[in-house]
Amino acid sequence: MSKQRLCVLLALSFSLSVFPSCQSAESTETTTADTASTETTADTLDRSGGPAGVDLGGETISIWYTTGGGLNYTDIAGEQTGDVMDDAVYNLNLAVQERLNCTIEFFDSGTDQRYCDTEVSNLLLADDTTYDLYFVTQWNGGNLVVQGLYLNVADMDCFSFDKPWWDYDYMREMTIGEDKIYALVGDYALDRTRYLTCCYYNKQLYEDFYRDPDGLYQVVADGEWTFDRLAEISAEVYSDLNGDDKLDRDDRIGATLCWNDEIMSFMYSSDVRITERDKDDVPYLVMNNEHTMDVVQALYTLAKSSVGIYFGNELEDIEVQKNTQKFTEGTSMFMFGQLATADLLREMTDDYGVIPNPKFDTEQDEYHSTMYEAMRFMAVPYNCQKADAACMLLEELAFEGYNSILPVYYETVLKNKYVRDDVSARMIDLIRENLTTDFAIIYGVGCGSLCYAHRDMIRSGKADFASEYASKEAAAKAGLDELIEHFSAIE
Repeated sequence: MSKQRLCVLLALSFSLSVFPSCQSAESTETTTADTASTETTADTLDRSGGPAGVDLGGETISIWYTTGGGLNYTDIAGEQTGDVMDDAVYNLNLAVQERLNCTIEFFDSGTDQRYCDTEVSNLLLADDTTYDLYFVTQWNGGNLVVQGLYLNVADMDCFSFDKPWWDYDYMREMTIGEDKIYALVGDYALDRTRYLTCCYYNKQLYEDFYRDPDGLYQVVADGEWTFDRLAEISAEVYSDLNGDDKLDRDDRIGATLCWNDEIMSFMYSSDVRITERDKDDVPYLVMNNEHTMDVVQALYTLAKSSVGIYFGNELEDIEVQKNTQKFTEGTSMFMFGQLATADLLREMTDDYGVIPNPKFDTEQDEYHSTMYEAMRFMAVPYNCQKADAACMLLEELAFEGYNSILPVYYETVLKNKYVRDDVSARMIDLIRENLTTDFAIIYGVGCGSLCYAHRDMIRSGKADFASEYASKEAAAKAGLDELIEHFSAIE
């Protein structure tokens, strides 16, 4: 092992490993979930918040969910197919059903994720009680909270929100009021991990230019993976392969920055906040400040005038497959996406690594990840006839998901099957631990679309954030006030 690589490993050996039990690095795709379940039994782990020995008396609990809309969602129902994840999910559900003496009835609606909120609201406004839990997308299903269609579960005794299988901070950001929880974000499903934003880099290209393929890990560990370093590397690797004297997709580039997801995720990886909370837990706008202006200007420069960074300004530029092709064929140093994007890299010839999205500058204390807005969360409907049983089931599923499913995905599938080195695995720990969000991101349109302001500005060739904010402030304040009123009205 080279001295530099050893330094990388030592620098990243701080407490980033979040899981109490992990599969061996020698695990293969054919490893079954039975093995994981044996190695991480409920008896050997810190117990869930649910009381021991609960018997639900054979109760059937129905879960509405969707895998529709073109996204590669992991099916929470699972089935025995021989695939490691399918089998793991199936066995988890089976184990929880046996432990609680209940039956889980899954209903894959097939609903396009774009219309998830419409389908669910139609059911609940009609007072339909068929389903005891709804698994809905954040970007539109979150809006149903303010309609009072989800049950407040903050006082349910079975939940252990202080445990790592729940993301309490994220759930708190999705609501207003210390005593309210309507959306449940946890490890009962893989969405919480799969849709985290991240950066992939081509290790072969990096070695060609910088000799050590793992050298970028040290850059991250030193806190120097920033907008400036991204621009510097992109300029160095750029080559006008087609000889037309302009930067385009046919060239070798540093990265593609799409006007949609990438620009948005960069804003929040740069420690920009749209809202903060007052002493009463009520959000208020804080976005109009010098830091935001600096970040917007830096993003504008990256997108519009950086050598070697292709700015995708058209609708077609948000096509994941198109951007992935540049990366997999070895003509792009970086690719920005989510951890789920690794699904598309299975056949990539060159080795690649995973790192967080860059910080704004070296003064920023931490790297930040955000959640792709199509991430799904669980909600108990306001009219649920089996609320206690449904909540008990969710606690057990989250507990088992964290201790059994997540290690299988994390160690066997993600780290070993897709990600090809140990340090990338530590980077994934870092990405997961530094998840952040903002009330105004979750309820974007309702907050005057401030979360989209910088994206739309840069796409249209504008960098004066102060003027843009001034034009949106009144609508944003009015929208935020309305959301606050809605939350106050929910019983």
